[in-house]
Amino acid sequence: MKSFNRRDFLKTAALTGVGLSMNPGLNFAEQKVKFQRSKPNGKVNIAFIGVGGRGRNHVDNIAKSNDVDITAICDLDPEAITQTQKILREHSRKEANVFTGDEYAFMDLLEREDVDGVIISTPWLWHTRMAVAAMRAGKYPGLEVSAANTLEECWDLVNTSEETGVPCMLLENVCFARESMAVLRMIREGVYGELVHATCGYRHDLRNIKFNNGKNPPGEGVLFGEKAYAEAKWRTEHSLKRNGDIYPTHGIGPVAGWFDINRGNRFVSLTSTAT
Repeated sequence: MKSFNRRDFLKTAALTGVGLSMNPGLNFAEQKVKFQRSKPNGKVNIAFIGVGGRGRNHVDNIAKSNDVDITAICDLDPEAITQTQKILREHSRKEANVFTGDEYAFMDLLEREDVDGVIISTPWLWHTRMAVAAMRAGKYPGLEVSAANTLEECWDLVNTSEETGVPCMLLENVCFARESMAVLRMIREGVYGELVHATCGYRHDLRNIKFNNGKNPPGEGVLFGEKAYAEAKWRTEHSLKRNGDIYPTHGIGPVAGWFDINRGNRFVSLTSTAT
């Protein structure tokens, strides 16, 4: 069996867009928006929509890459903007152009010619509409989990990617965890033989995230909602009002890769239970 390395995996994952993950029978239309780096020096220009805790983590990581320029950031929170610019200065980068002031400031960001792709790390209810807008603007979206909140939104992502020819990548970090990739490589090299069954799940103590008064970061107290801090402003409401696994890709994502889902195998049924 051909050796499988990290570079091969990243190439394969990047080529697998949201549409392919939703339906293996889809035949993608010829790409309508041809990707061209907007700078002749070969660098990719990235913008960030949402620079809260998660978004700033992405900024910090990408700022370490010499082949990427960070051209614009968008957020409603002035402190988030300030902290992001500080990160850029710490990496000896110039400050990014800022888009703020209202919830649709990201639309102005998407009009910039010096933006090749965007990383979306906003509250979940905005993920689909922002990714759709990015694709229609010819910008490649990297979309944080969860990518969609309803089945209709899933199809909005699929249909828009097909209509525009712009790929949309779900930034499911667990697929790229070292242990997940190590298991993937061992499977590809035949260490385990033929896989016939797997069980997966996701366990994470989120009390410090869902209840946060901002007095002792990363979290303290029982406060959530508009007066809370960071993700506790909006994320806790999803757990209160939605009975289910809100972002199942943390569990199923790596396992789907191990079983070659949509790369020869496919899901044929889905059963959902909740308490």
